[in-house]
Amino acid sequence: MSRPVILTACINGGRPDAAALNPNLPVTPAQIAAAVAEAAALGAAVAHVHVRDPKDGRPSNDPGLWAETVARIRATGADILLNLSASMDGLLYLDDEAGFALLPASTLRPVSGRTAHVIAARPEIGTMDCGTFAMGPAIHVARIDDLREMARLYARAGIRAEVECFDFGHLEIARRLVAEGLLGARPFLQICLGTGYGGAPATRAALLAMYERIPEGAVWAAFAAAEENLWVAREAVALGGHVRAGLEDTLFDSAGLPTTNAALLTTAVAIITGAGGRPAKPAEARQILDLPANA
Repeated sequence: MSRPVILTACINGGRPDAAALNPNLPVTPAQIAAAVAEAAALGAAVAHVHVRDPKDGRPSNDPGLWAETVARIRATGADILLNLSASMDGLLYLDDEAGFALLPASTLRPVSGRTAHVIAARPEIGTMDCGTFAMGPAIHVARIDDLREMARLYARAGIRAEVECFDFGHLEIARRLVAEGLLGARPFLQICLGTGYGGAPATRAALLAMYERIPEGAVWAAFAAAEENLWVAREAVALGGHVRAGLEDTLFDSAGLPTTNAALLTTAVAIITGAGGRPAKPAEARQILDLPANA
């Protein structure tokens, strides 16, 4: 029997200009809920969700939007695990000419504030961006103690951390958290390649080097930005990992036209089956991640 492979649908992401670049991007709570239900019907076992301001399409961390979005998703009755992003509110923008004073665009908040919407919603999974790194003109701040606190908050709430590793050093931080017992008996790691954030490139050498540092017993997945995600998905399945696909990672098709979540997920399912796997059902994903059975 072919191996069940978890397909995560990353339906909208947090890129600030994504809604302007692709009109198919789910923005409103109703659109996001519909996209999650569609992803479940297409074979995704996990939905990775950000929220956006319905007025301008830009990423948001508004607790009211999060609450409405999660409520709408659950009201669809879609059989899918929720993975909520906690990547917002961790950015520093510095004014070089003013002695590196904070600029108003900075969003950095304590970990308790960054994760408040995740803890309130109690999804199956919440993200952790593992490490401090450059994001264009900004700095994403995730000190080791920030990550420790985030892991503890998730564990107390019964939420599985998805530890997103954008570079080799992030995996070493993840290994330390695993060794300290902060990520549980079944850690869940995501290898993130070619994102343009100054991390690891989307090359086979980078994928294999990061794969070799996955902690023993961990569940892992990998993705790359844009069309590089196609070969990364194939390699991940072949290596025993899991995959994700959606408009967060790929806004345009091979012709340079705006693509859709449906097209990307359909392609991902074909890649999984072509590489010898099959899309895991949500109940199987729960078993793989060692999550409680759905009540």
